[in-house]
Amino acid sequence: MLKRVLLGVVSLIVLAACSAQQAKPATDVTVEMTDFAYSPSAITVPEGQPVTLTVENTGNIEHDFVVEKIDVTTNAVQDSGSDMHHAHGEEQNYDLHISAGAGETSVFQLTVSEPGTYQVFCSVEGHKEAGMIGELIVLNRE
Repeated sequence: MLKRVLLGVVSLIVLAACSAQQAKPATDVTVEMTDFAYSPSAITVPEGQPVTLTVENTGNIEHDFVVEKIDVTTNAVQDSGSDMHHAHGEEQNYDLHISAGAGETSVFQLTVSEPGTYQVFCSVEGHKEAGMIGELIVLNRE
């Protein structure tokens, strides 16, 4: 019995140590947008370095990849989305907004200046509420 308890405690410690490690930041990221999710739902990028972000919309309607407030510079490489912001029909001025039509792909280069964890969501009406959210994790340069 004591062996089982000790094995359980050791297993929990190992699992906690593994989950505490952060993913290595990537400079080339692809996010698949479906009806109604992002895959992967969390991406990790480095602070202050250019990142190529590809969003592939495999859904049946337009989706976008939005961060409301973030210190970022962007450059469109391939933009298949519309210029409309979809938050309940009202124009929004998001700091990061990348969209792609159904079956389309958009590619942007972006550089994020501030580390942190930012919520990503689809601003098409009802999509955020349906669970189309994720995280953009920006790590300090070390």
